[in-house]
Amino acid sequence: MSSNLNITPMDTQEVFQLIDNLVFDHTGKHLDTLQLGILKNVFDGQKYAKIAEKYNCSEGHARDKAYELWRILSEVLGEELNKSTVRSAIERFITTSSTNNIVNSVKIDQVTFCHNPSNNREMENYNIYKTENNVIKAKLETVPKLIGLGLTIEQIAQALDLDIQLILDSLKPE
Repeated sequence: MSSNLNITPMDTQEVFQLIDNLVFDHTGKHLDTLQLGILKNVFDGQKYAKIAEKYNCSEGHARDKAYELWRILSEVLGEELNKSTVRSAIERFITTSSTNNIVNSVKIDQVTFCHNPSNNREMENYNIYKTENNVIKAKLETVPKLIGLGLTIEQIAQALDLDIQLILDSLKPE
């Protein structure tokens, strides 16, 4: 191992916190208890029936929430996800970007962060992504005020250069 590497372990709880933070940065909402439970249990190889039992809901409801979760994570991570691909996609994401370090090797449950000061391109891309998400978040925070002024959703979408569905989603109660 090179002497300029600073190794810090990352456990699965930190991985789930990172994913929750990314979802929040992207949507303005944190994962709910069931969504987080689905993610954790899928990482452990659990079936939807077992997850539903643990969270006192029907298997159908767990599947619906999982479908919603895979859709959100697909948007956040930039690739189509489902129950069988989510773990590897998250590992790939952690391998290529991080808020504090550039990650060179990852295995969930034994995640290792390695600092690489010569690789700034991923960090720059991540910072651009965060900035864009913060701009979208700020725009979405103005939507209720604009509605209060009498603007329609279509007018707001046009003025803020936002997708109508994104605006509608932001207005839904949590």
